[in-house]
Amino acid sequence: MKNAIVNVGAVLLVLLLSASAWAQDAKPNFTGKWNLDVAKSDFGPMPPPDSVVHVIEHNEPSVKIVTTQKSAQGETTNERLLTTDGKENVNKMRMGPDGEQQVTSTSKWNGKALATSFKLSAQGTDFDINDSWTLSDDGKVLTIVRAIKAPQGEFAATTVFNKQ
Repeated sequence: MKNAIVNVGAVLLVLLLSASAWAQDAKPNFTGKWNLDVAKSDFGPMPPPDSVVHVIEHNEPSVKIVTTQKSAQGETTNERLLTTDGKENVNKMRMGPDGEQQVTSTSKWNGKALATSFKLSAQGTDFDINDSWTLSDDGKVLTIVRAIKAPQGEFAATTVFNKQ
C-alpha cells in the first residue's frame, strides 16, 4: 500500500511538472480590442497620436489586425494579415500622404513574444522595423516594443494598450 501511494504521488508530481512546462510554452492569444494608453507609452522622437485602436483576431498561426489611428494628419485604418510561422506576409498599408504601399513582413514566436520584422518607406525615408508583442500575465495589457532603423539613426518606441 505504501508503494502504491508513493507511485501515485510520483505520477502526480510528473503530471504537475509537465503541465507547468506546457503552460510556460503556451503562446499568448492577442484576440480583442486594444486601446492605446498614451500615458504609459513612450514614442521616442515621434509625436504621439491622438488614439490608436487594434482589433485583433488571433487563431494560431493566423493573426488579423485592423488598426485605426487618429492624429493631427487625420484618421487612417489599415488591415494586416500575419502568420506566426516565419513565412513572408504581404499587406498593403496606407502611410499618410505617401498613400498605400506594399509591406512584406515575417513574424515568429520568440518565447512568449511575437516578433515581427518589416520594411517600409514614408515621405521618402526607408525604415527597418522590428516589433516585439507581449501580453501581461492577466491578458489585459498588450505591450509593443518597436526598434526602428532609419538613415537618421536608430530609436525605440514602446506602446502600451489596454484590453477593452
